[in-house]
Amino acid sequence: MSIAASFGDTVLYNSDLITLTSPEYITDNVISIFLEMLNEKCSDVYSIPPSVVQLMKLTEQSNLVEMFGGLDLNSYEIVLCPVNDSRSASSRMSGQHWSLLCYVRNQSTVYHIDSLNAFNAAETKIIASKLSVLLGRSLQCKNLCCTQQTNGFDCGIFVIYFAREIVNSFKHHKCFKSSSVQQPMPEFYRDSLASDLRNLNQ
Repeated sequence: MSIAASFGDTVLYNSDLITLTSPEYITDNVISIFLEMLNEKCSDVYSIPPSVVQLMKLTEQSNLVEMFGGLDLNSYEIVLCPVNDSRSASSRMSGQHWSLLCYVRNQSTVYHIDSLNAFNAAETKIIASKLSVLLGRSLQCKNLCCTQQTNGFDCGIFVIYFAREIVNSFKHHKCFKSSSVQQPMPEFYRDSLASDLRNLNQ
């Protein structure tokens, strides 16, 4: 397979890039590479890779600290988790929908940011309970009003959009602003993301 771009631990293939430039679901790799890029922009915000979030969701609570304690999540002001409704540990792309979970440390709150109402609410509760164990604190879990998708395939794009807006807002305001996920997505956003990836390794 031909490599289109790479960043950190994520390698993006041309087959991944095609999903970004077509009216279809994007792959896990596309979400992963943009979240890795965000981790370089702000040291107070950490985005957990989709594959790690999925493994965390399916791990027994008794094993969480041993497996994921090294993430040191208490050292961040905001933690972002891309959420998929798949219940499989081995089959990639088996889910139907992506949303974003946002943990805000100074509020002890997990916000569910879902571009399709609260489609992934059940998944969010599972991950929030796992985060509570890893963070060693009780967490409130709230659905947050956000911009909604108007088709059946842009959920992953909205996860990237929301994550970017949260990071940019935090860098400017030094706090979490719910308004950061309530603005319309810019037109031709997919094309803009694809351009960013094509320029990444040049």
